Amino acid sequence: MDIFYYWKDFVSDVNEGRIGTVGADTDKLAELQERLPRKVWTFITPKGMKGKLQLIGSMWITDERPANFVPKWRHNLFYDAASPTSVLFTNSGSPEKIEEVSSYLNNRFNQAFRSKFHGEKGLHAMEADVVRGFEKLVRDYEAVQFMEGIKEALG
Repeated sequence: MDIFYYWKDFVSDVNEGRIGTVGADTDKLAELQERLPRKVWTFITPKGMKGKLQLIGSMWITDERPANFVPKWRHNLFYDAASPTSVLFTNSGSPEKIEEVSSYLNNRFNQAFRSKFHGEKGLHAMEADVVRGFEKLVRDYEAVQFMEGIKEALG
């Protein structure tokens, strides 16, 4: 199982140095963590495209809190930003890829789309069958190691 995480504050979290953690104030994140997920898949809504999703990254979950960890949420999930399996997708913002991702996930998490990913609707278990299909969908997307991608983005 992996976790679907709608990262509404992605840009501000990265700019504030909040690397290696995502979180939520809802207990749903703690419930998902109890199932021992392996990855967290992160998404945003692209500007001007309500009801659509852009894939940001896929990060390897760890128990180790980052050295610079400053709590922002009641529940925190840590990911290994330096792991070779933690990546940022560099071409996921194209209209075709946004449509592919949105269409695939809308079929699985329709309620989340209808509620615009507010609160608990921004967190979901991605069961093995969904993960396998999603990995197949994005296997040809361009990606860079997470920290390298962040360095380039912050420039």
